[in-house]
Amino acid sequence: MILLLSTLLLLPHVTSTLPPGHGKPLGEHNELKTPALEEDYTKMTSQYFYERYVRTRTPVILRGLAKTFPAFHLWTDQYLVDNFGDLEVRLEAKTEKETFTPVGEAGLGRSSISEFFRRYKTDNMYCVSEVPEPMYKDLQLPAIMNCGSMKNSLVEMNLWINSGGAKSIIHKDAHNQLNCLLAGSKDWIFINNTYNDWIYQAEEIDGDQGGFSLVNPDSVNYITFPLFAKIPWEYATVHAGDCLYLPPRYYHRVKSTDRNFAVSFLFGTRSEFEMEECGAPTTSAPLTSVPVQWKYPGTGMMSMGNSDPDGIRQWFIEMFLEMTDGDATDNVPMDEYLEFVIEDEGVIPYMKDLFHRLLVEDRVLGDSEFVDRNLFDLVPEEVWREITVAQSYDPSNDPNNEYFHISKEDVVYHLKDATYFGAVNKDQFVEAYGKLGGSPRVARELFTKLSSDGTTVSWYDIRDKDDVFDVYGQVHDRGDEEMFTRNEEVKRIAEAELRQSIVEGKSEL
Repeated sequence: MILLLSTLLLLPHVTSTLPPGHGKPLGEHNELKTPALEEDYTKMTSQYFYERYVRTRTPVILRGLAKTFPAFHLWTDQYLVDNFGDLEVRLEAKTEKETFTPVGEAGLGRSSISEFFRRYKTDNMYCVSEVPEPMYKDLQLPAIMNCGSMKNSLVEMNLWINSGGAKSIIHKDAHNQLNCLLAGSKDWIFINNTYNDWIYQAEEIDGDQGGFSLVNPDSVNYITFPLFAKIPWEYATVHAGDCLYLPPRYYHRVKSTDRNFAVSFLFGTRSEFEMEECGAPTTSAPLTSVPVQWKYPGTGMMSMGNSDPDGIRQWFIEMFLEMTDGDATDNVPMDEYLEFVIEDEGVIPYMKDLFHRLLVEDRVLGDSEFVDRNLFDLVPEEVWREITVAQSYDPSNDPNNEYFHISKEDVVYHLKDATYFGAVNKDQFVEAYGKLGGSPRVARELFTKLSSDGTTVSWYDIRDKDDVFDVYGQVHDRGDEEMFTRNEEVKRIAEAELRQSIVEGKSEL
């Protein structure tokens, strides 16, 4: 970066050749914009929705569709507290990828719905969660999805609630989604993933499906990311009662300025569904009557962000066809196939270890000597779910998320310091633990494990019960540090290429 700035200082004329949107927020960064498509959902059949939008991977705004949900009329703050107050939801900061994680009574990044509504208007917290299953009773599967294989393709249901001022980074998601706004408004910007080579995608574990851009949407930098200036984009403002269909892996950025509630129907990662008999009008269906691949009961472990098990199965099939040069009638030795899968360049070290345990040691694909195309259809659904759960694990879905964020050394040192001058009672202990960024629930559980007399914790309790702290500092190594290094390399290369083009007088800026 220092070298780049030095180069620019030596060549002051370069700044005058920068596109006019340099340093501007996304939406003001260039003029290559078009409004997103809108269509009257009441005139659509399921087959038309599929053929026109899902199959072609085209975003569309469906004005008023969410007004048909009971939730649109029922979901006030008080109604949600009265009917679902004890259920737990996942919390994030209002700005996506912000390092701060809100602390709730139920855990780090976790609160009850009652607590969330007490705090969300004043605190930096955003409900980004799976929809607890008891809330399904107020939702419906829209008629345009209630036919063919699409009606059985729901992967998960997501819930988004904030008091305004929330904003995302530029990112893409793995699944088809119908995002329906029940209150407030949201501004969307879309970028087709055909411009993937110009968007400077960060490298992530699931980067082939989800992922995000390294470009800062609050201040677009054309020095570091010059090709971004060439990308056309679409825009839309979605209001209460509207739904938006967003194809998988379609980049987008979302901002909200006022209080808003939204739910998302995530349905598969593919664009091909069996919809041949869906040309006639259909009706909506209660969500409680529709199969959803991953459900969250309202407490305990969430599965938000889990892959579609069918998508995992398709990937294993693609690896087989790659080995056979596309010949689906061929077969290959099982051991060679497993080695091919595990050593694929897209499988990072964490996944290699996981696949070796599941595929080689546990033999979840069976004990056949050879692999053929039919094997993947015979493997039970539970096996694909097991692989999905293992490779999709995210600590933020865990009610004990803080064990991954606080080290054993930090918690022991901090609590010894808090008890240095004498034993502390439960309230004092909870307060001291909270300064580490921990939650009251875990603090009380820890107090119970440490206290010798049931009323206080002393320095000696902490010293003598060291094994109690072994749960802290757990490392679930998904390669995050390696990814950070690679993403920094992406930016370094982009800057080096710009320096070279300036020196050679070839800059396209």
